[in-house]
Amino acid sequence: MIFERRINYYETDKMGIVHHSNYIRFLEEARCYMLDAMGMPYKEIEAAGILIPTLAVSCEYKFPAKFDDIIVIDTQFKKYNGIRLEMEYKITNKETGHIVMNAETKHCFTDLNLKPIQLKKVKPEWNEIYEKYTNNTKK
Repeated sequence: MIFERRINYYETDKMGIVHHSNYIRFLEEARCYMLDAMGMPYKEIEAAGILIPTLAVSCEYKFPAKFDDIIVIDTQFKKYNGIRLEMEYKITNKETGHIVMNAETKHCFTDLNLKPIQLKKVKPEWNEIYEKYTNNTKK
């Protein structure tokens, strides 16, 4: 799933490049965009009593992004087993094609008390969508 965004001035540091901490926000924006595009807005997921906390983030910064650059975030499901989800991201500069960052995030599905749940049992229709997107995005 492709998500594009323009880099804002306030996201840069004194060196004029995007501060590394902002990339975590970009990943979350892309992840939420993907859920919306899949027909499962995060607001609806939470309304159903389901949370998707982030367990781990791994980033490899390749090339700096700067103010006013447009970055393209290619978001894919890497692994999904009904309880846990691994995602991968490739961020590129739209104009130059430079790879800005490669990243992975790990998540799990929980109830509102942060107790892990099996999405297949709680929301089988959503489980099917996750399985479909995982199968369609495997490399």
